[in-house]
Amino acid sequence: RRMQHEVRNIPPAPRRVRLRALLAHRWPLLAASLPMIMVGTLIAWAMFLQSGGKFSLGPQLDAGPTSLANGTVTQVLQSVEFDGRPWNDVRYEFYQNGALLYGGSFVDAGAYDVGDPVQVEVLERDPNINRVVGGTLHIDRRWLYAQFWIVVLVTPGALILLGWLAGVAQLRQVLTHGDVSVGKITKVETLRYVLPETLRVTYEFRDHRARRRTNRHWVRARGSLGARLLRWGEDAHVEALPVLHDRRMPHWNRILLPEHFLADAADETDVKDLLPHE
Repeated sequence: RRMQHEVRNIPPAPRRVRLRALLAHRWPLLAASLPMIMVGTLIAWAMFLQSGGKFSLGPQLDAGPTSLANGTVTQVLQSVEFDGRPWNDVRYEFYQNGALLYGGSFVDAGAYDVGDPVQVEVLERDPNINRVVGGTLHIDRRWLYAQFWIVVLVTPGALILLGWLAGVAQLRQVLTHGDVSVGKITKVETLRYVLPETLRVTYEFRDHRARRRTNRHWVRARGSLGARLLRWGEDAHVEALPVLHDRRMPHWNRILLPEHFLADAADETDVKDLLPHE
């Protein structure tokens, strides 16, 4: 009798669904995607800002104008492995406009020894920006660049968020226009290591063609539906609940209670209403 009352209380289509029921759908995807996007964006922005410092010196030399000067290698420092190639950090001195200047850059390992002559590429408007011809000013790991964090965090996070939005749109279609069936709970499990406490409910029902179907989804333990499922788990009694399924694609379905829907416009603004949390 209780189940029949709940089925009758499901509003006719098209229904207005409570926003909380939609936002809570596949909430782990939302919880994973938003931090990835926000953290990735912040780190990428920080890397972009600091790229205006030393990372911009190489592009300045590339843009020129530059001139060549003859120099002498004064130090050959440690060998560095980068992109599968060994590099030496070399220091040198050279004269520019009669002034003795010093510089350093990375060159192929073994290319120079102390005392070897070397050609230096000098930026004309700032001679302190210079490098060995054929060398590079800086060798930095890729994670120091904004593009790395966009690829590693922001892009995957955006894809996960799009997947969540697609699931929300699918659920909205089911709840707004779906057919009502009677579902029978067959299993309720508490998910370990998932916070807040979450249940996985398995149920079966018959669609509008009387074909038996089985599905399962997550439900947060807090809320009216979660409380019902917890009570089912305590004594494993037979529990029947309303199920909505899409007429064209019955594998799109959801077990729910009448509280998921707005009965009238007043309910939409009543913050004291009982809101489901699954």
